[in-house]
Amino acid sequence: MKIYDEKSKRVMTSVTLFLTPDEAVNLSKAAADLAKNPQKHHNHVTNKDCDNEITIAIYTPENMSKFDKESQEILAA
Repeated sequence: MKIYDEKSKRVMTSVTLFLTPDEAVNLSKAAADLAKNPQKHHNHVTNKDCDNEITIAIYTPENMSKFDKESQEILAA
């Protein structure tokens, strides 16, 4: 697992998510879909106003080429 802050360009060791029940369901569905279909490699989950976003990604040896160079370097570390 890698937790990456795109703004500061650093890998973090922890994060806290505060979710509504609906947001938790959406995150769960997105994660389950990616687990079944890793070729999709990522998904975005937003709040109802679309002003907050969580990006989740599934990485495997088979889909690494779908990630940009920065992401590949993070995942290889």
